Amino acid sequence: MEYAFYKAEPVEFFEPKPEVRDSFNRIEKTMVGYADDQFFVRQPELVLDLADLEEGAFVFPLPGGRVLSPYGRRNGRNHTGIDLKINRRDTVLAAFDGIVRMTGGSRGYGNVVVVRHYNGLETVYAHNSKHLVRSGDHVKAGTPVSITGETGRATTDHVHFEIRVNGKTIDPALVIDFNTQTLLHKRLVFTPTPKGKIQVEAV
Repeated sequence: MEYAFYKAEPVEFFEPKPEVRDSFNRIEKTMVGYADDQFFVRQPELVLDLADLEEGAFVFPLPGGRVLSPYGRRNGRNHTGIDLKINRRDTVLAAFDGIVRMTGGSRGYGNVVVVRHYNGLETVYAHNSKHLVRSGDHVKAGTPVSITGETGRATTDHVHFEIRVNGKTIDPALVIDFNTQTLLHKRLVFTPTPKGKIQVEAV
């Protein structure tokens, strides 16, 4: 199965530097947690140097939003992202530059947008009442991608925000300070584990 990263694009904080296609296959367009078994064959680890990002390269997905629910175990289930809310029907913004991989409905996520970024990450924005982008659209950090809602498994209007590496979720709080709504100034190394998870190490 082919994945979307190939040759170099000038993005300073990714090693090696990928290029992202603006068209995706049927599975990529319909699967939130899309994984490629060759992703970590082509590159044994993903390195993300948050301290080297240029100004404007990151925008908090819901500026001013408060955390309703963190990442991790919740009511006996694994909560795979962080829930954010301000007011009803707020505008959700792309966190980094990238290309929209998926927009559509997906079981518990309801209406969901997935953006594939040039830095090797993917971000997920779920429970939307409305989408403002579609698959193949190029977005910049801060581009409006959706309107918050309560579609799917949701009890209040909010956005469920995820960060994924090759289809696997990681705790967004490893990348973002949700108190200051800014990136953490760390150099992060992502590597796969034998059990199919993603190990994150700050170096």
